[in-house]
Amino acid sequence: MADQNLYQTVLQSLPDNSHQQIAWLELVQCFSSIERVLMRQFAQVYNSSLPRYDVLTALALNRKGLTMGDLAELLDVTKGNITGVVRRLKHDQLVLKNTSKQDRRVQSVKISASGMRLWKKMHAEYDRLISELMAGQSEEQTQELVSGLKRTRRLVEKNAVLFKS
Repeated sequence: MADQNLYQTVLQSLPDNSHQQIAWLELVQCFSSIERVLMRQFAQVYNSSLPRYDVLTALALNRKGLTMGDLAELLDVTKGNITGVVRRLKHDQLVLKNTSKQDRRVQSVKISASGMRLWKKMHAEYDRLISELMAGQSEEQTQELVSGLKRTRRLVEKNAVLFKS
């Protein structure tokens, strides 16, 4: 609730011609609202987190496995960010981790059968929650939203080049 108050305060403080800032804050607020529901539901129902779900998703969609580097790149995080998640998933027997015989620095991760069963349940719950949270919009409204977000993402990625060092 404090987040909503902060966002509302910031939104009210912006001049009328701040349409990009307003759009950004609305996008962040929408994302945060959905993320809070997902995090709470995954914690309560599966004693899990969104990062665990993300790693399981990446591995479920890459059944042959991924190196830790490829997994980090796919999830757009550092290897350090996923090391603890993968360690706990391995401890819970949800993933299998192997060290390369050719290069001991290279470790690959693969989803286990129990990991796949859990992921399928979590994924179905994820889909259900997103559908329920986004319910009330027509298909046309949803398609307009997707088109606008894709257009915005392309512009942001194009303009982000200015900020690369």
